Amino acid sequence: MAVECGPIPYTLVNVNRLHEFVLSRDELYHAGYVLGQLSSRDLDMKRRCASCLRVVKPNNGRFPKQRQAPTAVSGTAPAARQYSTVAQPAPSPAFDIDAVFEQLTVSATRKKTEEPKAPIMRCRFHPGQRWTCCRNYTHSKACTSSEWHTPRLYAAGELEMNWVFYTTPSAPAPVQFAAAVVIDCEMGTAESGDSELIRVSVVDFFTRDILVDKLVMPDVKLAHYNTRYSGISKPMMDDALRRGNCFLGRDEARMAVLRLVGPNTVVVGHAGNQDLTSLRWIHPLVIDTLCIEKKRRKFDQGTNNDTSAAPRRKNSGPQQPKEEDKDDGDEAPAKREAGMSLKALASEKLNRQIQTKGKGHDSVEDALATRDLLLWYMTHPAAH
Repeated sequence: MAVECGPIPYTLVNVNRLHEFVLSRDELYHAGYVLGQLSSRDLDMKRRCASCLRVVKPNNGRFPKQRQAPTAVSGTAPAARQYSTVAQPAPSPAFDIDAVFEQLTVSATRKKTEEPKAPIMRCRFHPGQRWTCCRNYTHSKACTSSEWHTPRLYAAGELEMNWVFYTTPSAPAPVQFAAAVVIDCEMGTAESGDSELIRVSVVDFFTRDILVDKLVMPDVKLAHYNTRYSGISKPMMDDALRRGNCFLGRDEARMAVLRLVGPNTVVVGHAGNQDLTSLRWIHPLVIDTLCIEKKRRKFDQGTNNDTSAAPRRKNSGPQQPKEEDKDDGDEAPAKREAGMSLKALASEKLNRQIQTKGKGHDSVEDALATRDLLLWYMTHPAAH
C-alpha cells in the first residue's frame, strides 16, 4: 500500500528537526548549487557549439590543436672536425641480400602501421533548420559530422544577462513567509540548447497546500518542450497564454516564488540545484532528498565494510573513483547512480508510483513525493 503523508503540525520540534537536514554551504557547493554570481570561467563553460548545440568546454574540441613549429636552437655550433684534403677512396659497400630483404619487409610493415587514422568526429548535427536536410525526426541520429566544434558567437553581454542569479531578499518584519516549502520545476530545451523553465510548482511542507503551480512562457524560443518527460506540450502552453494563466518568463515566476519564500524559509527539493538554477535563484536554507540518500548509502557502505580489511586498504594502491563521482558533462553525477531518482525512491520508500510511462512528469506530484520522502527520512533515522 502506498504511503500517504497528510499535514503535520507546525511546531518548534518539527521545525528544529527539519533544520537538521539543511545542507551546509560546503555541501551545497559540492551538490552543484550556485552560491554566487558566475565567474568568467564559469560563463565560458556555458558556451555552446553553433552546430550541435553541445557545451564546448575550453580546449575540448573547440578548435584544432595548433602544432608547435620546431624552434631553432641558438648558440655556437661545435668546432668542425679537421678533415684531410687528400681524397680518400670511397669504401665499396658489401652486398648482403638478407639485410636488403629484411629492410624491405620492415619498410612495408611500417607503411601499413603509419597509415593516417580516421579523424574523431566531435561535432554531430543536422545542418537543416527543422531537419529538412535529411527529413528525419528531431531526435534522429545526426546526418552530418565535423571533426571540430564551431563556437557560437554571442552578442556583448548576452551570456552574462542570461546567467544572472538572484539571492532571496530580506523583507519587512510584518511579512509572513512560509516556514518550509517544496519546489519542483519542469524544463524544456531552448533553440540555443540551454535548459529553459516551463513550469514551476511550490507546495507547503507542513500543510501540503499547493502554493504555486503555473506554466512559464519562456523569454526565448524553444526547440522542444521535452513533452515525454515534462508532460507539457506547445498546445498546452499556447492555451495557458491565451487564458492568461501562465508566468511570462522566468523572472516573473521567480518573483511569484519569492513572495512566499523569505531568507529563513527552508526550501526542499530532489536534485534541487536544477530547479533553483532554472529560476536563477540562490537560497541559503536548502534540503535535498537526493543528498540525504547519498549520505545514507555512504554510511551503509561504511558500516558494512569489514574493519579487518582497513590495514590492507592502506597499501592497495590508488582507489578507482566511484561511478557517481565521475564528471560527465551537463548531467548531475549523483543523479546517474542506480535507484537515486525520485521515481525509484518513491517506489522503494513510499511504495508510490510516479512519472508513469507515457504521462511525463507532474511537478505537483513530484513535489508532494519529495515532501513525503523527506518525512520518511525524518521518521526513519539512519542507525548510528
